[in-house]
Amino acid sequence: AFLMEAPPAWLMQAFGKLPGPLQQRAQELLMRIMKDMFLPALSTIPASWILVYVPHAVKMAAILRVQKIADYNNKTPRSTNPDDFGESAGLIKRCIACHLNALESFPAFVAAVLLCKLQKAKPLEVTRLCMRYLAMRALYTICYIAGTNDAVAAVRSLSWMG
Repeated sequence: AFLMEAPPAWLMQAFGKLPGPLQQRAQELLMRIMKDMFLPALSTIPASWILVYVPHAVKMAAILRVQKIADYNNKTPRSTNPDDFGESAGLIKRCIACHLNALESFPAFVAAVLLCKLQKAKPLEVTRLCMRYLAMRALYTICYIAGTNDAVAAVRSLSWMG
């Protein structure tokens, strides 16, 4: 059985200083988490899905800096050649590669989280690992998009191993 420790005193003091309605909403959230200790880990799934599309949004912004939205090839967007966008070509290529990499890793992450829940793994350990994955994925995404030199590319590679 899983035994939960009492919250730290500082947390209880901060909780007590919240305004009434906010305190009630926080209490409701905590009660939901108490009922399903995997809720924090499961909430990392939509967060990681958002991270999958960050490079795509950056790519679109880079494209729209060079051309008008009316000129964007939405019929066959995969046929768009990044080299047609001058100085932004490198950024667009890195964004595409980062987005594809995130799409490749997302299903494995989701499967791991769901399997941990099914196997009744320690919920706090699973949440810690999920948060670590999100942090490393965010660092990886930032470094991939900004990776114009060897040092940043090295940090990107290290974050993938993190």
